[in-house]
Amino acid sequence: MTDEIDVQPLDAALAALQAGRPVVLTGASDGGPVMVMAAGAITADWVNLLATHARGLLGMAITFQHAAKLGLTLQQRRNVARKVPLYTLSIEAAAGTTTGISAAERAATILAAAAPDADDRSVITPGHIFPQVAEPGSAGQAEGAVTLLRRAGLPPVAAICSMLDAGGNDADLACARAKAAELGLVCLDISALG
Repeated sequence: MTDEIDVQPLDAALAALQAGRPVVLTGASDGGPVMVMAAGAITADWVNLLATHARGLLGMAITFQHAAKLGLTLQQRRNVARKVPLYTLSIEAAAGTTTGISAAERAATILAAAAPDADDRSVITPGHIFPQVAEPGSAGQAEGAVTLLRRAGLPPVAAICSMLDAGGNDADLACARAKAAELGLVCLDISALG
């Protein structure tokens, strides 16, 4: 008997995303494990689960085309020797939010940004949601999330939340697997995407 929890196959991750559930994605080149779900399935309850159990920065994974559609520019990378995600300006829904930080308002922001008819009037900056742009071929968190959603037949817009351990440090693989098992989520390494 082993203490290891097997990383589940790609098909299980795709089925979970199609059912509107998050998955845990590990092995990205630009950061630690993340919880990922289809942005169109986000609710206040899911935001609360991500914030409570993943515990890190809550944002979105989007394509360059979607960032342009929303009128978002990239934050500049400066003095960085390591691989880091490409972030845009932070966002808030243009309508229906006050402070923007509640679970309901963060869900509203993600839904507004993910809507098929979203444009540069759908969101304002700055805000409490932090989009990162997928870099094709990068094996980064955003690219993994967008690729997973495409493979699931869903729009390539994800809610994504970095995972921290109980001490507030970046979660390692064992922590990510344990959290996935605790919550009944699929855990998938980015290498499974090919």
